[in-house]
Amino acid sequence: MPSAQFITRLTRGKPTLCLPSYPAAATTRETATSVRGASSTTVPLIFQRNNNARVSFRPQTLTVVSGSARSSHQTVNLFGLFSRKKKMAAPVTVQEVEAARDAWIAAVKKGSVDETVGCYDPDAGKLLGTVDLDGVRTGKDKIREYFVGFLETNYDTVVPNFPATIAEGDIQQLGDGTVAYSGYYTFDLGKGSTNKVANAKFTYIYRRGADGKLKILLHNSGFTPAGAVEK
Repeated sequence: MPSAQFITRLTRGKPTLCLPSYPAAATTRETATSVRGASSTTVPLIFQRNNNARVSFRPQTLTVVSGSARSSHQTVNLFGLFSRKKKMAAPVTVQEVEAARDAWIAAVKKGSVDETVGCYDPDAGKLLGTVDLDGVRTGKDKIREYFVGFLETNYDTVVPNFPATIAEGDIQQLGDGTVAYSGYYTFDLGKGSTNKVANAKFTYIYRRGADGKLKILLHNSGFTPAGAVEK
């Protein structure tokens, strides 16, 4: 088995390895040790060299021994050191936001608690409701409680009125398939013979799910100083 000499240096606390050269088609398993001061680094690796003279390797574990008496050691998985950067999701489009917003509007207009709650991330979704006094509702059960009151108990009809269109400037790309959409809206609220208009502001944070559709990760809604007034 051919021998190999490695140079190992620490960069911001992480080891950087200079790889050796091997003959074509060689497959070896090496233990490389570099000593620097009172510490040593032992790296078992499997190297393969193909006919195009390119080296590939499968990192196994990294053992770091510290102190002149070698009284302590730590084993670290090397896969994170050599892994590729995660591919970021494509930016969320205005059309995706419009579709998600319109699905929420349709569900609220119908008075459907199930469909409205279905617009939110079932586990991580958070709601700070327009008519909530305090507290953050997290998860579908807590969000359901809010809309049972808002859509079924407090009012007979609820009609949200958003801006007619969404412009690029109305959304903020937060990365990895996540976007924020903010603005002002009103609600037409009906209870018996009483009708009110509620003036409010909103921020929705949407995240693209595995099915490619946006779910509400955070919905923060609150009255403006104009509040709710009778028609």
